[in-house]
Amino acid sequence: MVVVRKTLEENYIFFVRELTRISEEISSLPRGSVSAKKIGKSTYHYHQWREGKQVKSTLLGSAAPSDLVRDINRRKSLENQRKDILDNIAVIAKAIDTKGVTAEEIIRVFSQNDIKVTLIGSYYLSVLKENMGFHLPTIKTQDIDFLVRAPYKGKEVDIESVLKPIGFSIGFNSDESTYFTNGIFKVEFLVPERGKGIDKAISIKSLKIKATPLRYLEMFFDQQVKIEKEGYTFLVPSPWVFAYHKILISKKRKSTGKREKDILQVNAILRELFKRPEMAKKALSYLETLPPKWKKDIKNYIAEHFPKVSSF
Repeated sequence: MVVVRKTLEENYIFFVRELTRISEEISSLPRGSVSAKKIGKSTYHYHQWREGKQVKSTLLGSAAPSDLVRDINRRKSLENQRKDILDNIAVIAKAIDTKGVTAEEIIRVFSQNDIKVTLIGSYYLSVLKENMGFHLPTIKTQDIDFLVRAPYKGKEVDIESVLKPIGFSIGFNSDESTYFTNGIFKVEFLVPERGKGIDKAISIKSLKIKATPLRYLEMFFDQQVKIEKEGYTFLVPSPWVFAYHKILISKKRKSTGKREKDILQVNAILRELFKRPEMAKKALSYLETLPPKWKKDIKNYIAEHFPKVSSF
């Protein structure tokens, strides 16, 4: 069963890459068709294509250029291939976790290009489940979030160029921050907010992106965990740091829905963490290093939700 799933995952990535390649070639080829119309004793050829509800037409003359006919036929062939690929992707998507496969492919690409980021956000829960054996709820979102240091200390890499081959194109949020999407999932970048905070995104010139600043993210750089996969590695926060961050950020949430999701994640992680004495010990030790106000808020939360945990 594991072998079958692995094969499906590999096929999914292959088809996504093929879809990207074919779509790029299609966009460079002429649309429409070539038609012939006889007027008197002469035959005239036209290139016709549709733009929205309008049909456009260009007179080609008494003979249709062979390269135009060739390119139009090539486009039609590729469009048929694209339809077949989309059908294959739809079938595979019913059998595997496409977000998980997509996230892992992004992480693999980042690792192979030595892009120094930390995986955070809801997909982090899947990493805890798979690599640390945590029993956690499944939080379904379309976002895959990464934390970046600012200033960034690493080699220059154009993130757009490494994500493009796996189907992602660049976009911009209202705060001017950069995101990448493949039409289903959205990849975003965050940086720790400094001082009183600013409304605009922070430029990470080495990666040619702009990242959104948010509070309390600095702590995600503490006690990180390296996850090792076949052929690549990546960094994630330790479970207690992630939980503490969620406790602090939930107090600032204006959205009730997001606050409830934070609490759900925190309680699930802490419940698992307190079952593991060594982890609980590390969590307590780290808590004592935090600023007094943060420490008080976290301890109050744990006392309210986990009254039997006396060591906190």
